[in-house]
Amino acid sequence: MSDSLTRFTEDMRKMLGVKTIDIDAPMAQLGVDSLNIVEMVIICQQIYTNVTNYEDIDIDENTTIRELDAQLNALSAD
Repeated sequence: MSDSLTRFTEDMRKMLGVKTIDIDAPMAQLGVDSLNIVEMVIICQQIYTNVTNYEDIDIDENTTIRELDAQLNALSAD
């Protein structure tokens, strides 16, 4: 796992208050709801500091942590 994926996974695990988390499970299955989205965005902004345009992220209830990490890394300006 990449450093960003490891950190994102750990921060999401803490946010959701669970002991383990499946990075390939859809967000809805993990229990992410509209109340968690703001906190998740803050987590992403702290980890993926080189993302220049967060509006380009394609996320829905079926997006996984691994997929979101890949998107954010692809959107990162080097």
